[in-house]
Parts: sequence; structure tokens; C-alpha cells
Amino acid sequence: MQTWAKRGLQTAFVTGGLLMLGTGIASAQENVDPDAAPPAVDVAAAVPIKADQNKLATPVREVTLPKVDRTISTDRVTGVVPTRTAAPVANPLVRQTGERLQGTPLQNVVRGNTIQAHVDVPINICGNAIAVLANTQATGDCTQTTHRDGTIVTDGAGQALAGNVVAVNHILPVQITGNAIAAGGNATTDTDARQVSTTGGDITTNGDKGAISGNVIAEHGATPVQITGNGVGAAGIAEAASTADTFASSEGDVLTSGKSSSISGNAVPVALAPLAEVNGNAAAAAGNATTDSVQAGTAYAGGKTDTNGDPATLAGNVVAPALSGPVTVDDNAAAAGGNATAVSETTNESVAGGIIHTFGDGSTASGNIAGAPIALPTSAGGNGASIVGNALTDHANESYSKSGGEAYTVGDHSVLSGNIADVPPATAIDVCGNGATLAGQAAGTCENDVKSITSGYQGTTGTDSVISGNIASTPVATPAEVYGLAATLGGQATGSADEVKEVRSSGTPNTEDDHGTVSSNIVTAPTAAAPQVFAVTAGLVGNTFSDTSNDTTVKAGNNPHATGKKGSVAGNIVQVPTSTPAQVFADGVTLVGNNVTKGDNATDMKAGGDAITTGEKGSIAGNAVSAPVATGTQVLGWSVGGGSNVDAFSTNSLSSVAGGDVNSNGDQGAVSGNLIGAQPAVLPAVPGNTVAAAGITNSDVVSDTKVISGDDSYTSADDASVSGNLVHVPANAFAGVYADAVAVAGNATTVTDKSSYTQAGGEMLTEGSGPLTAREMTVPVEAAAKLARIPVEVVGQAVTEGADNDTQLTGEDAGVLRATQLKGLELPKGVDSLLKANQVPAFHGLDSKLPVNKLPNPADLTALTGQLPIAGLPTSGLPTSKLPTSKLPLAQERSSLPLNGGTGSITPNVQGLPLAQVLQAAQGLIPAGATGRSLPSLPVTAPALPVPVQLPALPTERSLPTLPVNGPASLSGVNLNPTQGLAPKADERALPQLPLNNPALAMIDPANLFQTVTGSL
Repeated sequence: MQTWAKRGLQTAFVTGGLLMLGTGIASAQENVDPDAAPPAVDVAAAVPIKADQNKLATPVREVTLPKVDRTISTDRVTGVVPTRTAAPVANPLVRQTGERLQGTPLQNVVRGNTIQAHVDVPINICGNAIAVLANTQATGDCTQTTHRDGTIVTDGAGQALAGNVVAVNHILPVQITGNAIAAGGNATTDTDARQVSTTGGDITTNGDKGAISGNVIAEHGATPVQITGNGVGAAGIAEAASTADTFASSEGDVLTSGKSSSISGNAVPVALAPLAEVNGNAAAAAGNATTDSVQAGTAYAGGKTDTNGDPATLAGNVVAPALSGPVTVDDNAAAAGGNATAVSETTNESVAGGIIHTFGDGSTASGNIAGAPIALPTSAGGNGASIVGNALTDHANESYSKSGGEAYTVGDHSVLSGNIADVPPATAIDVCGNGATLAGQAAGTCENDVKSITSGYQGTTGTDSVISGNIASTPVATPAEVYGLAATLGGQATGSADEVKEVRSSGTPNTEDDHGTVSSNIVTAPTAAAPQVFAVTAGLVGNTFSDTSNDTTVKAGNNPHATGKKGSVAGNIVQVPTSTPAQVFADGVTLVGNNVTKGDNATDMKAGGDAITTGEKGSIAGNAVSAPVATGTQVLGWSVGGGSNVDAFSTNSLSSVAGGDVNSNGDQGAVSGNLIGAQPAVLPAVPGNTVAAAGITNSDVVSDTKVISGDDSYTSADDASVSGNLVHVPANAFAGVYADAVAVAGNATTVTDKSSYTQAGGEMLTEGSGPLTAREMTVPVEAAAKLARIPVEVVGQAVTEGADNDTQLTGEDAGVLRATQLKGLELPKGVDSLLKANQVPAFHGLDSKLPVNKLPNPADLTALTGQLPIAGLPTSGLPTSKLPTSKLPLAQERSSLPLNGGTGSITPNVQGLPLAQVLQAAQGLIPAGATGRSLPSLPVTAPALPVPVQLPALPTERSLPTLPVNGPASLSGVNLNPTQGLAPKADERALPQLPLNNPALAMIDPANLFQTVTGSL
């Protein structure tokens, strides 16, 4: 580096006032007493620079850039910052002043208060190659190691305004290695680089029996930056092979105390450990760029925090923000009129903060904890994009991020103490394995394994206290990502990804008290969400392909636990957990082209958990309000094509659970142990639909979903007042539009096997004695509607196949779980098979074609035992040897089938089937002039009907009653309405009717509609 530049930077530091603030300008080799008290002010900055093996080529010549191994520092360190741990270096001015004050009345003027700010920026530049209208090649093997100690030990016990610490220990290493840039030439590099940068240390002080003493504000930061293994070719050729490893650490615990003090022992630890990376990318414009890179990054910041506010006032409190997570742009390829290929592996670990421990016994406004840990790993990797070119990627990413940790405190015998407030969002943002092209080829391939975790267990107590031991927590776990997509306009695009992801926020909130007042209450709102779009393809005059799998686990919060025995407004729980996935995957849309998308999904989501509390012998204690919300929004397995071939294949397993059991106890209490809940479970199901216009589309889906909101509730209230009551509103809604096919001058086929389970609430149990005690009230709300397996054909062929099994459980729904489908009339399939004027539906168990010139085979009647009124059938002419075991009375004369409403000896109703009304409705179908004998009479001597007779299917166990024929809808002249007049059995709630005559459904072909309604609606 030029001498003038170095001197300029040094001058800037000095003129910035750092020297006058006590900056230690001394050699690191200076002898310093390690037991000496820390300086009052210690501010230092260093920029160690190491540059080596870099190449630059121009038409004039190729040069190797000068080697640099120097440090620009306010410490005047002439080389790399020493790797050994050194004692803090005091400014000579400060040290001399302190020596002169010894033995004078002013010797304690500093009182152990310390301001320390250390910022180091190590820079490693190695193995880069730059070619401009020329060729060059670089190789590099470089290592940089730096360290600065930031340990602080001071004391303010028994003093006022003593032992306070403000500290910054920050390391920001920068690694720029193994990059190749070619402009009108060739640039090649092969580099192996390592960088290790550490700082920090424990901060120890004390404020016991002090006033405004022993307080700590400390930042520990490790924020490495990597720019490695990139290749850029502009009318040239760039090739980069690189390995890069960065380790950055600013670790250290914060240890202090504020026992028997005022405004002492408080701590604000700030831990920062994000990484920033731009590695292994390839960009080509009218040229070629190729990268093959392996990079690793590690950042550790902060540590545990331990303090005490027992007994004290405004002491031992902790406020702890933390941030972790790499932000990476790795292994992407972009080409414009060229070729770009990127292959890379990335491994990152980021940890910020740790366990928090404090006390607030016998205190006022002490021992409280406020945490705000954030884990935010963000990556864009393995994506390929091209314009009239080729872009290919192959990327593997492994990332672990953690912020914060467990929190413990105590608020017994105190006021406004031992409370915990926690805001711990955990997320993961990924754009991975996508391919997009315009008149070219692009392929994005990605393997992604990510963990993002924040906070942990939270425990406190509030015995014999006031407004103490309470917990407020808002855990948020939300991965948000787009991966495995492919899009093209006049080209070919591939997007493929294999992802495993775990996102967890917070843990169990646990608090206890006896004889507390407004204490040990919990308010928590855990949120689990998953906005994810993957394995989606779209093309316009092109070909697209995706093969993507997803394995995601999302968990927010855990089981809240509280006690409020013998308390007042104590031990209450308010829990509002939400689990709301929003996933779009395995869908393909193409206009003129070929499209194949394959998506496999396994998602497990949980928000909150079982809420357990007690309010025995308490007043307004041990109550619980639980309002979980669980949904299962997914759009999957759609294939839509125009003049194209589109195939969509998907498997799906989703579990979305919010809340759980709620247990309490209000024995001998007043307004205690009451449980109030609202538990909506909503499942919109839209898998496996397909649309073909002058093309061929196929959808093949296997889907299994589980959506659960809340569960059982138990409480008791013996010898209590206004206690142990249960009030619940379980709401269960299922809506499905799936397995439908639309063909317009094309072929559309869907094969969809779907199972779903939705549960809202559960059993309720309470018992007890006393006024307004142990009462139950539940208001279940349930709705279900489907439009499934509907083929719509306009000069085309639409095929719908598969099966479904949909189950709803709402509140205390007893017995076998009821399937949502309606059961009843089963009409023949196909437009040409509609009932003719001389046909009636057939019974299950009989041959579909019932000849009337002989009785049916008795063996066929055994399945109808207890359903068909066999005793009323005429048996004249039937050989006795053919009779069933139960004897049938012989008719003395044949029974006619009159037109006046009579039915002869036939019982007019079969398990709710109004047969008389069916026959009466058929009267209007008889040609004019028909007499009372126009229809053939039973039994065997009557002529056969011109066409087979089909009778309606008998209902099965737990089916809804069969449908009357007096509705307004008509089919081939027979009045039929499959929903009008539907009524539940005594032990079932009614399902809503589908308004088939609604204008919105007016355009649906009745034949196809009835074909799919059967056993599905």
C-alpha cells in the first residue's frame, strides 16, 4: 500500500478524536500488568490487510500485484494483530494519570467504570485473476489469522456509580479470494483460502449493595463477509476453482450482580452473528463463465448472561437482542448470449446469544427479562437464468442458525419482578433451484438443508408477589421460500430442489405461584406459517421440467403451564396459536410446449400446545382462554395446457395443528378454573384439477391432510363459585374443488386419491358444586361442500378417477367419525345413461336389470335383510324350495302397480325412501290415454318392462337419509333434487345443502354433476 494512503488513514483515526478518548496507541509488545484495573476509556480499531498471489493482465503486460501484509491500526501494530491473548493496552496518558492519582483523594474518581470499543476489520485478498484483452492465471494458498482480547474485569460493589461497563467487541473479517474476471480475454484461478478472526471475552463486574453500579451494555459482534470463487466472463472466458473458509468469533459471557442495590446489576447484551456471502456465482455476457467452489462460514457472538436483583430495586434486569443467520448469494448462473455454469457447496453456522439467568426475589421491578432473538437465514442459490444463452447450476447448501436461549428468573415475594417478555421470530428465506430462460436454456438445481431456531424454555415464579412471574411471548416460526420453479419463453427451463427445513421459535412457558396477585399469568400467541411455492412450472412456446421435494417442520411455542393457587388474578392463561400453511406446488401451466412437474411434500406444523393451569382456592385464577386457528391451504397437482402436453404428479402429507388440550382446576375458588375456547379448523382442498385446450393434460395426486384446532377440555370446581365452567365454539369448515377435468378439443385426465381429517375442539368434561359452577355450553359449527370429479367436455374427452375419504370431527361428535360426503341417490353415469321416462332407479343388492317376468334370485335379497319389506312382496308362482329361510306369505292374486298412488302390497317406504312419491312422480310420464293398467303388474305373470328397472341405492350405516323426488330440479322428466329436504338422523347434525339451481351453477351439465355428486358431496 502506498505510504501516503497509510498515513492518511492513520491521520483520519487520530483526528477523529480517538486519541483524546484514551485510545491505546502502543505496541502490542509493550509490557502491561495483566492484573491492572482496566482503563476508563479504551477505544481501538484495526484493519489488518493481507494481499497475495493476485494477477492482472492487460494487452501491455501481465503482472502479479504487490504483496501486502500490514495492519492499519490505532494501536500502531506493525503486523497482523497478535494471535495470542494479550491484556488490554491502556493509553499511556490514562495510565500515567491513574498512577499520579494513587494515594490522593481523587484516586477513586473512575470507580471502575469502563468504556471499551474494539472494532477490527481483517481483509484477505488472495488468488484473484483479472484479464482485460489478455490472458492470466492465478493460484493462491493463503491464510489470515487475527485476534484481539476484549476481556473486562471490574467492580462496583458497595459504591455508587461504580463498576459500570459499556463495551463493543466487533470483528468484521472480509475475504475476497479466488475470483476470476475476464473482459475480452481469459482469466483462470485456483485458490484455497482460510481466515480466522476472533475477539471478545467475558465481561465481569458487580453492583451489589451499590447504586447505579455494575450495569453492563455490551455488544459482541461477528459479521464476516465472503466474496469468493466467482467467475465473470464478458466477451471472454472466466474459470474459478475455489475453496474458502471463514471463522469469526466474538464470544463472551456477561456476569454481574445487583443484590441489595438500586438500579444496579442490569445487563443489555447485544449479540450479532450474521454472515454475508457472495460466492461461486457465474455470469457470462457473450462469453463463458465456469465456477467450482466450496465455501464455509462460521460466526459466534455473545454467550450467557447471569445477573441478580435479589433483593433490590430496578436491579438485575436483562434486555437481550440477538441476530443470527447467513445472508448468501451463492452458486447462481446468469448468461446473456453466452454460457454460465456454477457448481458449489456452502456450509454456514451462525450462533448469537445464549442462556439468560437472573433473580428478582424480594425485589421491586427487578429480575425481569426481555428477549428479542432473531434467526434469519436468507439464501439465493442454485438459480439459473439466461437470455439467448445457457445457464446451469448445481448447488448444495447447509445452514444452521440459532439466536438466544433459555431464560430463567424468579419473582417470589416481590413487586413487578421476575416477569419475562419474549419476541423470538425464527424464519428462513430461500430462493433456490429455479430456472428461467428467454430463447435459451436454464437449469437450477439445489439441495437445501436449513435449521433456524430462536429462544427456548422460559421459566419464572411469582409466589407471594404482586404483578410478578408473568410471561408474555409471541413466538413466530415462518419459512418463506420459492424453489424448484421453471419458466420459459421460447426455450427450455428446469428447476429442481431437494429441501429439508426446520424452523422453531421459543419453547415452553412455565410459571408458578402461591398467594400471588396478578402474578404467574401467561399470554402467548405462537404463530406457525409456511408460505412456500415450489415445483411450479410455466412455459410459453417452450419446455419446462421440475422434480422437487419438500420436508418442512415448523414449530412455534410449546405447552404453556401456569399455577395460581390461592392467588388473585393469578395463573391464568391466554393462548392464541395459529398454524396456517400456504403452499402452492406441483402445478404446471404451458401454452404450446411440453411440461412435466413432480412435487413431493411432507410438512409438519405445530403452534402452541396443551395449556395446563390451576386456580385452586383462588380468585379469578387458573382460567384459560384458548383460541387456536388451524388451516391447510394448498394448491397442488394442477395441470393446465393449451396446444401442449402437461403432466403434474404430486404426493402430499400435511399436518397443521394449533393448540391442544386445556386443563384447569377451580376447586374452592371464585371465578376460577373456567375454560373459554373458540377453535376454527378450515381446510380448503383444491388438488388435482386439470384443463386441456387442444392439448393433453394429466394430473396424478395422492394427498393426505390433517388439520386440528384445539382438543379436549377438562376442569373441575368443587365447593366453588362461578368456576369450572366450559364455553366452547368449535367451527369446522371443509370446502373442496378437486379432481375435476375440463377438456376443450383435447384430453384432460385426473387421478386423485385424497384423504383429509379436520378436527375442531374435542370432548368437554367438568364437574363440581357451587353456584354457577361446572356448567357446559358448546356451539358447534360445521360446514362442508365439494365439487369433485366433474368432467366437462366440449368436443373433448375428460376423465376423472380416484377416491376420497374426508372426515370431520366437531366438538363432542360421538360415535364413528362422520364422512363429509352425502349418501343417497346413485344415478347412472354418462349423458347417454340418464334415466329414461320408463326407468326408475335400482336398489343396491339387486341386479341393475330387474326382469319383472320372474322374481329376483332370493340370494340377492339376503343383503337387504331388514331394509327391503320382503314380507310384502307377492310370491305367487315361486317354488317353495326357492324360498328364503324366513317364510314369505303367498299372494292370492297378483298385485298391480296402479297409477293412483297405491302400491298394492308393497310397503310405501324403504328406510326413508318415499317410494310412493317416486311412483306418483312417474305417473306423469305415462303416455296420453294410458289407463290404470298401463304399467305392468307384479308378479311373474306380468310382461317385462321395455327397459331394465333401476331402483335407488339403499343407504348405508350413518348415511344421511335418502332423497325425496318432490324437488324442483328435473331430469328426463323425473323430478329429482338430491339435496332438497335433506334431514339428519337423530344423532347427527345436518350438513349444508348445495344449491344446484343457483345461477352460479347453471352452466354445469346435470349429467356430469350427478355423476360426481354420488358419494362425494
